[in-house]
Amino acid sequence: MGEREFVLLMGLMTAMSALAIDILLPAFAQMRPAFGLADDSTRLSLTVTLFLMGAGVGHLFYGPIADALGRKPTLAGSLVLYAAAALVAALAPSLGVLYASRFVWGFAAAGPRVLTQAIVRDRFAGTAMARVLTLIQAVFFIAPILAPGVGKLLVEVGSWRWVMAFGVMTALTAVLWSLRLEETLDPAHRRPLRLGPVLAGFRAVVSNRTALGYTLMVTFGFGAFLAYLGSTELIFGDVYDRSSWFVPYFTVSGVLAAAVALSSNRLLHRLHARQLALGSGSAFAAASAALFAVTIATDGLPPFGVWLVLFSLCNAIHVAVFPSGISLALEPMGEMAGTAASVLGFGTWMLGALLASFTDRAIDGSVMPIGIAYLAYSLIALACQLWARGGTSRPRRCGV
Repeated sequence: MGEREFVLLMGLMTAMSALAIDILLPAFAQMRPAFGLADDSTRLSLTVTLFLMGAGVGHLFYGPIADALGRKPTLAGSLVLYAAAALVAALAPSLGVLYASRFVWGFAAAGPRVLTQAIVRDRFAGTAMARVLTLIQAVFFIAPILAPGVGKLLVEVGSWRWVMAFGVMTALTAVLWSLRLEETLDPAHRRPLRLGPVLAGFRAVVSNRTALGYTLMVTFGFGAFLAYLGSTELIFGDVYDRSSWFVPYFTVSGVLAAAVALSSNRLLHRLHARQLALGSGSAFAAASAALFAVTIATDGLPPFGVWLVLFSLCNAIHVAVFPSGISLALEPMGEMAGTAASVLGFGTWMLGALLASFTDRAIDGSVMPIGIAYLAYSLIALACQLWARGGTSRPRRCGV
C-alpha cells in the first residue's frame, strides 16, 4: 500500500467516530415522532452521550488486544462490531435498543482510532509520524463538513434508519480496504493478553515522563476542542442571536482546520515535532489569553466580530498541536504503541469530555465560561508539554 492510499485509509478510520455522530444529527427531527417523543424532547441527545461513553471505555481494551494479537485481526474485529452495532441501531424497535446499540457502536469505534495510531507508530516515529498524522488529520476534517449533508440527504430520500445503515456501509468498506494492509507488529514483539502484563503496560506508559506529559497536553487541548463542539451552537444562538451562522461557520472551520493541518505538514519538513508542538502550544496559549482579555474587558459580551475572529484564531492554531503531541506521546513506547494509544485515547475522550462538560454547562448569556476554559486549558497543556520535554524519548522495549 502506497503512502497516499495509506493516509486515506487511516483518515477514513480516524473519521469513523465523527461520522457516526455528525451524520445522525439531521435525523433527530424524524426520529422523535418515530419513538413517540415530543418535538422539543432532548432524550435523543443521549444517543451521542452513550456513543462517547462507549468510545471512552473501548479505548482501554483495543490497545492491549492489538499488542497481543496483532493490528489487523484487532482492527477487523472492531470494524465488524461497528457494522453490527450500526445494523442493530438501524433496526431498533425501541429507544432502549437504540441506546444500547449506540453504546456498543461507540465501543467499536474506539478500535479504528486506537489502531490507526498504533499502525502509524509501527511505521513511523517522531517528526515523520507527525507529518503523516497531519495528512490523516486533514482527511479527518472532511467528515464533519460532509456528514450533516449526507445525513440530511439520507433522511430525505429514505428515513432515519438509512442514516444508521450508512454506518454499516462505512465499516464494510473499511474492512475490505484494510485487507490491503500488511501486519505492522512484529510477532516477536507481541505481549501476552493477561491482566498482569496489561496493567504493567499501562504503568509503563503513565510512568514515562515524555509519554504522560504529552498525553496530558493533548488531553487538555482536547478538552478545549470538545468545549468548542459543545458550546458554539449555543453561543451563536443564545448569546449572539445568530443561530443561522452556525452551520456555515462550522463548515468554514472544517475547511480552515484541514488547511492548517496541511500547512503543519509542510512545516514538519523543516521543524522537529517538538519545535512545532512548543510553538503551536505557546501560540494557542497566547491567542487564548487575548480571547480572555477581550472577554473580561467587555463583561463576557465582546462584539460578535471581535470574538469570532479571536475564537477562530484559537481553534485554527490548536489544530497544529494535535499531530505533534500524539506522535511525541507515542514515540517512547516503541512496540507498546497499542497500549500507549489506549491510554492516550482514554484520557482524551473521558477526561477531555469531563473538562468540556464544565464549560458547556456554564454557558449562560455570555462567552465568559469558554474564555476562562480556553485560557486555563491552554496554559495547563503548555505546562504539561514543558514538563514532558524533560523526559526521554527513547523507545520502550517489550520487557516491562
